[in-house]
Amino acid sequence: MKKSLFKKGAYIYIEGDEDADTVYIVDKGVVQLDRYNKNAPIYKNILKDGEFFGVIAALCNKPRMESAIARVDTVITSLTKQEFMNLLSKKPQIAIKVLNYFSNELRAYNEMMIALKDKGVELETPEEALYNHIRYFYNNGSNNHAYYCCKRYLELYPQGLFASVVTTMLESIKDKVKGAIAPVIQAPYKVYADQQMIFCEDEPGNEMYIIKEGRVKIVKLSSESEIILSVLKDGDVFGEMALISEKPRNAAAISWGKTVLLPIKKESLTAVMEQMPAITQLIFKELSHRIWFTYIQLESQLYDKPITRIYALLENKLVEKGVSLKSNDPVTLNFGIDELFRMLGYVASRMEKTTNLLLSDSNLQFNVGETIIEKPSQLTAKAKYFKSRDHMAIIEGEEEKEEKKETSQKETTVVKEEMAETKKEIAEEEIITQTVTADEAEAFLKFDDKVHKPAQAPDQEELHTISQEIEI
Repeated sequence: MKKSLFKKGAYIYIEGDEDADTVYIVDKGVVQLDRYNKNAPIYKNILKDGEFFGVIAALCNKPRMESAIARVDTVITSLTKQEFMNLLSKKPQIAIKVLNYFSNELRAYNEMMIALKDKGVELETPEEALYNHIRYFYNNGSNNHAYYCCKRYLELYPQGLFASVVTTMLESIKDKVKGAIAPVIQAPYKVYADQQMIFCEDEPGNEMYIIKEGRVKIVKLSSESEIILSVLKDGDVFGEMALISEKPRNAAAISWGKTVLLPIKKESLTAVMEQMPAITQLIFKELSHRIWFTYIQLESQLYDKPITRIYALLENKLVEKGVSLKSNDPVTLNFGIDELFRMLGYVASRMEKTTNLLLSDSNLQFNVGETIIEKPSQLTAKAKYFKSRDHMAIIEGEEEKEEKKETSQKETTVVKEEMAETKKEIAEEEIITQTVTADEAEAFLKFDDKVHKPAQAPDQEELHTISQEIEI
């Protein structure tokens, strides 16, 4: 752990840096987070005293997701990722707050992913959302999943808007359900058969899970299809977001093959983290991986031109594979050009111009079911070129809008100018009345320090079982 002074305008780290073992805390000053792709969101871009940054990339050993710049002369404390985890392990209440922040960040990225697919879809209440999930599964013949969601809806909303309709649907499919809906309890574990729903999207949650055996699909529904956010395996953790943020489940979890899970109840989480630091490390590790991978999937879809999106996706696939973007050694990816287009929602037969650009790149070779990248470093250079071109197009578009705006202003009449001046004066008065003090602004940016009741401690048998399942 060490302290350093960064002068105003100095970079603490740069987006894409692969040497990302360090976590930072702002001691005194202001740090701004910035991304090259201006369309790519940053969950929180201005950091002040006591706030941390650089955690995601450090914990999952991936390149930096953003650049960090000192906006004023700023004193920064830097810690190795292990020092950071040790700090949180000693203070589980702070760890819970940090996890809440991370969970909200992941939730925001997931919602942006869905928004790109479902543009113009109005926001739903949890009840409406759950009903729409029922309709989706019901209409697609997924009777077991529809049955599970119907049962949960009627438990949660017995007098709900759609209760009578859901009851009718439940009656119509109950004889079509195959196998068990509920898991087999083999204390302290829960055992699920293949394709069993563990929980559905938009239901409240009171347990998180550690996978002892098997795999779990994390699935989110759009208006037309299921989007697989991730596939988790032995040792992975899931379901923690609903516990930490006290919001409904952000996605559905479905078993993939026989799956054995170790549940951890909401009321036990703080006590478990307090007595077993390993669970804290495991949760942070898994959550940081999911945030990083969700972000890079989102980022590659936020460029305007298809060719830029494709090179950004190829670059991300290299990083997912653990390949350094500075490498000059050939890498084979297990998908061909058609699959590449489908990953971004394109139809290859309609992408002639983009196809020709890809085939003309001597650094790329496309075979049936595989893509060979001769030199990752060259692909990265080309990706930067296309990203830069997209970036310049955005700037040019903004300049063109500004020119049109100036022309329009010159053509306005004197009467309209007077009206605009009057409106400006009114707006200035409104702004003055709504200005907050610096202290109020500072208080708004800091974590909420509400006092929580101490969690009920789990029994020693539960703690012993959980500790046997955790290996870092």
